[in-house]
Amino acid sequence: MKIRKHYLFLLLLSAYVGTYAQVGVNTVNPQGVFHVDGAKDNPATGTPTATQQANDVLVDASGNVGVGTITPSNKVHINAANPLRLQGLTAGNSSTDPLVVADANGVLKTIGTLSVLSVPTPAIFRLETTQTNFLNGMAAGAQQAVPMSLVKNSIPGLTYSGNTISFPAGTYQMTFVYEASHNNTGCTISSYFIDFPLNTGSTRIHNTASHNEGVLSNHGGTITYATALPARTWNIQLGRGQSGNCTGTGMNLAANSTQLLIFRIGD
Repeated sequence: MKIRKHYLFLLLLSAYVGTYAQVGVNTVNPQGVFHVDGAKDNPATGTPTATQQANDVLVDASGNVGVGTITPSNKVHINAANPLRLQGLTAGNSSTDPLVVADANGVLKTIGTLSVLSVPTPAIFRLETTQTNFLNGMAAGAQQAVPMSLVKNSIPGLTYSGNTISFPAGTYQMTFVYEASHNNTGCTISSYFIDFPLNTGSTRIHNTASHNEGVLSNHGGTITYATALPARTWNIQLGRGQSGNCTGTGMNLAANSTQLLIFRIGD
C-alpha cells in the first residue's frame, strides 16, 4: 500500500512540474526552471531586487546556473564579493600550464604559459666566501672557477651542482656582477671576461676597469649576455682579459657582491 502511495505522489509531482515547468524552493514566484530563494525574501509577484537575488540560486531554460543573480549569462554566473574559492588545488607546471585571467566582465580565460608569454623566471647565484689571489699568476686568456652558491631557483628544469649549471632549452639573459680589489705595483687596469654558453660552444664578453696603482683599490663590473640555448651545461668561470696590465699576485674577489643572475625569458 505504501509503495502505491509513493508512486501516486511521484505521478502527481511529475504532473505538477510538467504543468508549471518551473520549480521554486522557498519561493512561490520562481524566475527560472529551478529557483532557490535562500533567505525566503523574494516577492510573491514580480522580479526580485538585487538585494533579494543575492541569496538565490537559479537554473534557467538554457541550463545556465546563476548564483546571486537570476539572469545568468554563462553556464555558471556568480554575482558576489569574492565569488569563487577553490580549496585543495595542486601545484601546476609553469612550463606547460596556461595562466588564467579575468576579462572586464569577470569571465575567466587562459592566455598561454609563462614561456609563451616570455615572463622572466629567475635563478640567483652568489659567491659566499672571498676568493683571495683569484687568477694568481695566470696569463691573459686563463680562467678560474667561481664557486658560487645557489640562492634562488625558479626556472623549471634548471639544476646546479659542483659549479655546473644544467640549462633546459630556452632563451636566457645572464648578468655576472663582480667586485674585487688589487694592490699590485704597476696594476692600473684590470680586464676580465666570461665565456657565456652558446649552442655548442661559447661567446666571450670582456669587462675592463681602471684603478689606482700600488694601493688597495676596489674595482668591479657587470657583464650581461642574452641568448637562446638548447639543453646543455655550463661552468661558472671568470677569466683574465688581454687589455689589462695586472700580473703576478691575483685580485681578491669579494664575497656577497659577486653574483650571477639568470632570467629565463621564454622558449
